[in-house]
Amino acid sequence: MINPIRFKGKPANIARYYTVGDYYTKGSEEHSEWGGKIAAELGLEGDVDPTVFKELLAGKVGDQQLGRRRKDGEVQHHPGWDFAVNAPKSVSIMALVAGDDRIVEAHEQAVTVALSYLEEHALMRHRVDGEVTEKTTGRLIWARFTEHASRELDPHLHTHVVVMNITDEQDGAKKVSLETRAMFAEQMTAGQVYRNELAHLLRERGYDVEFDPRRGLFEIRGVPRDLITDMSQRAEQIEAHAREHGLTGQAERQKAFYATRGPKQKVSLEELHQRWDGRLGQHAEAVKDTRADAEKIGERPIKVDGPTAARAMLFGIRQSEGKEAVNNLGRMLQAALASHVGEVRLSDVRPIVEEHQERAKLLETRHRTGDEIHTRGRTTRKTARLEIALSDQLALALNDARPLASVEALRDAGIARDLKPEQRTALLHIGTSVHRVVAVHGVAGSGKSTIIGALREAVGEGATLIALAPTSSAAGELGQKANIESRTVASLLATGGAKLHDSHVLVVDEAGQLGNRQAIRLLEISRTTGARLILLGDTRQTGAIEQGKPFWLMMRLGMPKAELKDPVRQENDGIMQAVRLARLQNYDGSLKALDSVTNGADSEDLAKALVADWTRLSPEQRAKTNILVLENATRLIVNTRIREALKTEGALAAEEARLSILSPSGMTDQEKHFARFYSRGQVVTFSRDNVGLGIARDAEYRVVGVGRDARGRQTVNLVDEHGRTIQWDPRLGRASQINVFKEEQRDLAAGDRIQWRLVNKELELKNAERGTVERLDGPVATIRWDRGGRVQEVELSRYRNWDHGYGETVYSAQSKTYDRVYVLAPVNSALVTGQNYYTAITRARLGARLWTEDRERLVDKLKLRSGEKTSSLQGLGRVDRDSLRGRTAQHGERWDRIRDEQRAEREIRKNRTTEQLEPEKGSPPTSLAERLAGRAQFAAAFLDRWIVSLLDRSPDRGAGRDASGAPPPTQQPVPEPAHTNAQDHGGGHDR
Repeated sequence: MINPIRFKGKPANIARYYTVGDYYTKGSEEHSEWGGKIAAELGLEGDVDPTVFKELLAGKVGDQQLGRRRKDGEVQHHPGWDFAVNAPKSVSIMALVAGDDRIVEAHEQAVTVALSYLEEHALMRHRVDGEVTEKTTGRLIWARFTEHASRELDPHLHTHVVVMNITDEQDGAKKVSLETRAMFAEQMTAGQVYRNELAHLLRERGYDVEFDPRRGLFEIRGVPRDLITDMSQRAEQIEAHAREHGLTGQAERQKAFYATRGPKQKVSLEELHQRWDGRLGQHAEAVKDTRADAEKIGERPIKVDGPTAARAMLFGIRQSEGKEAVNNLGRMLQAALASHVGEVRLSDVRPIVEEHQERAKLLETRHRTGDEIHTRGRTTRKTARLEIALSDQLALALNDARPLASVEALRDAGIARDLKPEQRTALLHIGTSVHRVVAVHGVAGSGKSTIIGALREAVGEGATLIALAPTSSAAGELGQKANIESRTVASLLATGGAKLHDSHVLVVDEAGQLGNRQAIRLLEISRTTGARLILLGDTRQTGAIEQGKPFWLMMRLGMPKAELKDPVRQENDGIMQAVRLARLQNYDGSLKALDSVTNGADSEDLAKALVADWTRLSPEQRAKTNILVLENATRLIVNTRIREALKTEGALAAEEARLSILSPSGMTDQEKHFARFYSRGQVVTFSRDNVGLGIARDAEYRVVGVGRDARGRQTVNLVDEHGRTIQWDPRLGRASQINVFKEEQRDLAAGDRIQWRLVNKELELKNAERGTVERLDGPVATIRWDRGGRVQEVELSRYRNWDHGYGETVYSAQSKTYDRVYVLAPVNSALVTGQNYYTAITRARLGARLWTEDRERLVDKLKLRSGEKTSSLQGLGRVDRDSLRGRTAQHGERWDRIRDEQRAEREIRKNRTTEQLEPEKGSPPTSLAERLAGRAQFAAAFLDRWIVSLLDRSPDRGAGRDASGAPPPTQQPVPEPAHTNAQDHGGGHDR
């Protein structure tokens, strides 16, 4: 792990701290060394000279003095930064307590590799045409100091890398101050580079490692866990303080570091070693055996085979692109390395990345997209093709439908529903449009569902409307308000659009939550069936969990849309002002317009204050007030606090049951494909039967370990309720059909509020549905659900996908409305973003209150983190060029021809009998679908070449292109359909 700290203080004091020692006397075996390309230029090598070190910290390089000269003549120069590289605790124990000097040497080598990676990201600022911009120099100078103990005098092998605030463009060039933004962005990747290099070197020295592929952390196998804990007093102090004060994230944990620093103790290294030997106790034999086993194996070179490196890098790319269309290359490298600690190094996966870039499978982005500043932004060709396919699908939807209702019917329905003028315009837009795909982009609470209710009345029996949404709760809300059938987007996609035809209208609410793959599949179902597609959404609200922002992108590409700019949900000036300003990203003004903003010290204090306020409400007011939290960890704190308050009031029965629930594990689709990501105790369920393995749909299977099959491939060992063991290969299933949970315990009593957390067709329950426990007989609960007041008995020991239902996350609350909302926003949470804040307060009709640690820091955080997703075409600077307007001249005739063909194909599909004879072997394709399938390979190849050309800037390779850089006009087929089989994104064997 690498922890960077910005220096404060005078150069002389900083120099003394590192060269002399602080809380113990440095030993001669503790390494110090100059490093970096500038150090080589200056002839600095070997041990660090304190005098030179002090001068460089002061910005003095030869005759040059860096820094700003103040009016009083004093030079102001920031000294630099400390990038501390910390070894895993088991490594410190074996190196310092067991005395294996080979491990210290391995640590030093791994630090060097990590520093070389960091140096690549060194930047400087300079002016270009009067504007300040940044330029990569890739040149640093640092002094490194290796130390052996923590402040609590635990064994702690770590290296302080003091990076001077100095860089230049080349040897002999003028020295300038360093810009560290990119280095700080890459610190996590550099830390993973260090761990992978170290783990590999340890294996070459005979040790074995065990690692967590999700976090990329490892320990030496054989070092007792209890000993690791006992030797980690300093880490425990920091962790406990961070937990107590709700400090999350590396920057915030630095506060815990300083807050828990004890008084200095001056002891010698010899005395420390004696202390450590005495603390081994019962673990002395285990440590001795671990070293002896390693020495018995001896030193040996371990070569990393190409397929393993390729699988690791492919996982890193796909894991990253699963969430974002554009990522920093460092994030991809970090995911790749973390998944294969001890198996691959940076030097092994880098050639794979370079090959992907040479073949234009990985494309460099140059334009801003999303929140993150991409120092080395990358997107995949596959993702770019997916977004280009959106443009083609929209083009094929133009003039491909008939109006749903007459103007008169729509006008009458609007009057009957008392629609406002803006809403009536939107109703006319979607009701009279001749385009198969249209959108209504409206601010939160602008009455989009009311418009759909009016549309249903105007259409009458002429069409069947179906409410869709990414979540079952949002779909149910729209269905109930518009009085139409509802289902989730996922359930519709699972059927492939079976039984749909051109008399169906698919109304997708919360379209901003759609990911790229979902959007393209919806568009393809609409194209093949002729079903109309109406997308309702707000690009300012919470976006998709998976990659892409297709709703925003499709509107930019030219999707016909109506705008709703006036909210109708908010009913008083205060909350209306707060919502309006939040939409304008004026968060300071928005917070001022809320009913109240309460500051607190930490998450526990905030939860306590919120619950105290909530308990003062009457039961009727509580029912109309929703508590929204921006992360699950805080939700659990709030739920616990509320239950405590309700017990005091006597609102909960005195007798309660301790029940087991299933909580989502948080595994990504990519992780579900690899056995190494599964851990003992997890519970796995499947949405499809597997007759071959004897796996039943929706049954629970417990993970008991990870093993290998006859061919050496990793498998997951599952146990069913009867104790039968099943050896399951997760690579062979679809991730969308696999749910992985962790077991947790909850207390439940009559009077409790609960929330269902997974769709259950057998119980007819939607995700995020809430109810009240009226009676509890052991594990059997009688629940009155909020929806319709339905009363139902549920055996909670069998159906375990529930939790306490007092606090709710913003994602599950989207589309719902309450009189008032209480919002808990921990500043340090990654989920506290501008979009989530805006979504939360827009749930309220009358008012909102907010609790946070620090109001000013929250404002800064919301400005910095909008929560906006990334787009491949936006990152490539291709949105306008790939819009309908930008492509019509070249592709208009082809689109017209395909529209005629798809209409004919739909008629055939509509009249097709249930059982259709297979075409004779060798007969030519007769349908549009068959013709497209026959051209699929050509389509993919063409688009590959086209995407390559987009970023091919080499002058000697530009022949044959027009001025825009596009390839010569060619008949371009419909883009290759996007594959959504999760196995297509898994990749490779897990050996």
